[in-house]
Amino acid sequence: MKSNETLLRQWCMLRQLPRQPRKIGTSEIGKRMREAGYNVTPRTIQRDLVKLSAVLPLHADESRPKGWAWMADAPQLDMPALEPQAALTFHMVERHLISLLPASTLKYLEPWFHAAAGVLNTQPGALGAWRDKVRILAPGIPMLPPEVADGIELVVTQALLSGQRIEVTYRPREAQGSKTYEASPLGIVLRDQVLYLICTLREYDDIKQLVLGRMQSARLLDKPARVLQGFDIDAYIEQGEFGFPVQGGKRIALVVDIDREAARSVVERPLDRSQRIEDINEKIVRLSVSVADTTELRRWLLGFGPRAVLQGPASLREEMRAEIAAMHRGYDAA
Repeated sequence: MKSNETLLRQWCMLRQLPRQPRKIGTSEIGKRMREAGYNVTPRTIQRDLVKLSAVLPLHADESRPKGWAWMADAPQLDMPALEPQAALTFHMVERHLISLLPASTLKYLEPWFHAAAGVLNTQPGALGAWRDKVRILAPGIPMLPPEVADGIELVVTQALLSGQRIEVTYRPREAQGSKTYEASPLGIVLRDQVLYLICTLREYDDIKQLVLGRMQSARLLDKPARVLQGFDIDAYIEQGEFGFPVQGGKRIALVVDIDREAARSVVERPLDRSQRIEDINEKIVRLSVSVADTTELRRWLLGFGPRAVLQGPASLREEMRAEIAAMHRGYDAA
């Protein structure tokens, strides 16, 4: 009975350990153990961890008190073992989302990827072969994601989780050199393979977007992040903030006549729940929808070429006509 109690206690203890570069001290382990119903002393915790580190890939730093962690390359230890369905999910993430995930995230998931490969390699039948029968293609021209410097994402995500500020050295798009900002994280958005930190700077309420790929360094500050009352990440995105809003990103009543074949994309994937499609003739349909006024909207309209003609609003129609005329002059000059 005593050996069973020791096994359960040690297993609970191992579950508290993070993976490097994170770590946890014995006092915090003791607190979590007590919450789980195990009344253990710091000496017992230290003795157990030392014994377990002789047979398991555990690491203790030289600080006082020691900080404990699983080694960064330690195999993933799951109890119970990884199920085939979960293994297939990890494999699909690794294979098909690799271009959408930052390198640091992929590295963190490597133990699960290795474990998943081992499970699937020994899995007979259709489930094991599923990975060779499914592919995902990204829309548009394939592009490589921007590189994020080592350690940046870890600091940003830790700040977001713990509600702390960070100090970042950042290279703005228009500036020649770098600038240092004190930022309060509000959220993270992955869009078109680019990671954005939504935040406020210093003591201001203006919401900013910082691209992680332009961060040259990031440091966690021992300072609580400013809480922006009323901020909602979904409402923020819904306003068209990631489509580069024009004139505050106000919503406009868009009316476009589109070639019937070209309109299939918006029939299958509506722009908004307000979208309506009506027949104009055998070749043309009219799209009516309420959308945010953004630069991305203009790019989308231009992507149809001559197969779409904007009918309204009148101001945007005039703007698009001038843009197309400028393109025409550019091609004539060439």
